[in-house]
Amino acid sequence: MMHLQSIFDRILPQSIVARMTVILFLGILVAQGMGIWIWGQQLKTEERLRISEVSMNMGARIGQTIQFFSRLPREYRHIVLDQLRDMGGTRFFVSINSQLIPLASVPETQTIERVRSMIDASIRSEINIKNDLQISFVRFDDLRILSGDNLMVNLPPKWQRFALIDPGDESPVVVVQLRLNTDEWAYLATQFPNGESLYGFRWFTGERLLTTVLISLTILVLTTLLVRSVVRPLRLLSRYADQLGRGHAYQFLPAQGSSEMQSTIHAFNVMGQRIQKFIADRERLFASISHDLKTPLTKAKLRVEMLSDTAVKEKLLQDLDDLETMVKASLQMVKDAAIHENTERVDLVGVLAHSLEAAEVAGLPFSLDVPETLVIECRPLSIERLFTNLVDNALHYGRSVDIEASQDASSESVIVRVMDRGPGIPDDQKSMVFEPYFRSGQKPSSIHVGLGLGIAKTIVQLHGGVIALDDRDGGGLVVTVRLPLSHFVTN
Repeated sequence: MMHLQSIFDRILPQSIVARMTVILFLGILVAQGMGIWIWGQQLKTEERLRISEVSMNMGARIGQTIQFFSRLPREYRHIVLDQLRDMGGTRFFVSINSQLIPLASVPETQTIERVRSMIDASIRSEINIKNDLQISFVRFDDLRILSGDNLMVNLPPKWQRFALIDPGDESPVVVVQLRLNTDEWAYLATQFPNGESLYGFRWFTGERLLTTVLISLTILVLTTLLVRSVVRPLRLLSRYADQLGRGHAYQFLPAQGSSEMQSTIHAFNVMGQRIQKFIADRERLFASISHDLKTPLTKAKLRVEMLSDTAVKEKLLQDLDDLETMVKASLQMVKDAAIHENTERVDLVGVLAHSLEAAEVAGLPFSLDVPETLVIECRPLSIERLFTNLVDNALHYGRSVDIEASQDASSESVIVRVMDRGPGIPDDQKSMVFEPYFRSGQKPSSIHVGLGLGIAKTIVQLHGGVIALDDRDGGGLVVTVRLPLSHFVTN
């Protein structure tokens, strides 16, 4: 089931509007195709019944006509020819020829073969035929009469009243030739009404194709408009949720769409208000802690200074300094996270070059391998703080730093690698170094208290990116940061 789902995910478009449109359109085409096929089968059955009935009646009429004509004496046959050529119902062209007229028959089909058999059987049921009987199907324009050198369409005007009427379509003419004597052949021609189906039943004509396309396009347009109206609030909700998840201030989203969508938007608004209240409460809490801790720390230092034991006094002062550093770093972390920056388009190459100024001032080796420009949408101060922290860590532990950056067009993101030649980090601690105050095998100092990578991860996640740690070939650490080109990836 999962494998089938993955196949559908690769074949179908990504957006829900396109997916539903494609699926509904295919369903409409399948339904239209099945409907046309069923309709065609019904028409084919009805047409077969009509052809059978027409063939039997036509054969009976032809048989009766030939029987009536053959019983007449020769001297009276020409008198009744005009009457026989224009009998009521089906029009006939009758003549007595001295020989069999060769005719150019239409291509043979199963339907024509079946009709010939039914006409032949119907004629033989009317008269007892011992002589040759030939039944041909000819196009009107190819119909030869009389001596065989004349075409029906070329008859002179005085013969026009005896000629068959042009059917105006591709219906064939049924020609029956029966040997009466050694030197006489009865020639009888009549049109097969609506006989285009004798060439084969075309159930999928141009008109049906046009009708199917117009119906499918109409339903497709209406379905697309309906799906877009349903999905529009969902897209708006996705954008607002993405902004909230990236640290933007909560914005009220008006309820719209279906009742289920309105309930979802209402739940999102309640969640956003709670998150905003939680963040505000946390900021006030840490502000209070910052104010309340200054006085006891100052009092503790003054009391330690009054101790006579120098060794104990130095240890206590060191512990108080470490505590003060950790408190300041924590407050700074909360303060940095509380800064609400607007996103801007920034050239990342300049930010990376600026972060390497510390290495240049300290006289430590560094390198920068980047393209000419790497423009991304981000929070400038946060991104600068991110790479400054990573470079400072590389210089502190590895005494050198190398930076590589490139753009990944397939995922629309930028990849930055900050590398050093330090001791590295064991595999079992790579996920733990992002925790606050964790330092691999070392205690907090006045410079590094174990919050740098935690702050870096927070900034990366606020931008919808990913940060990872890997071992560097030859020793050292590689910090890989992947950031999207656009700050709002859900757009």
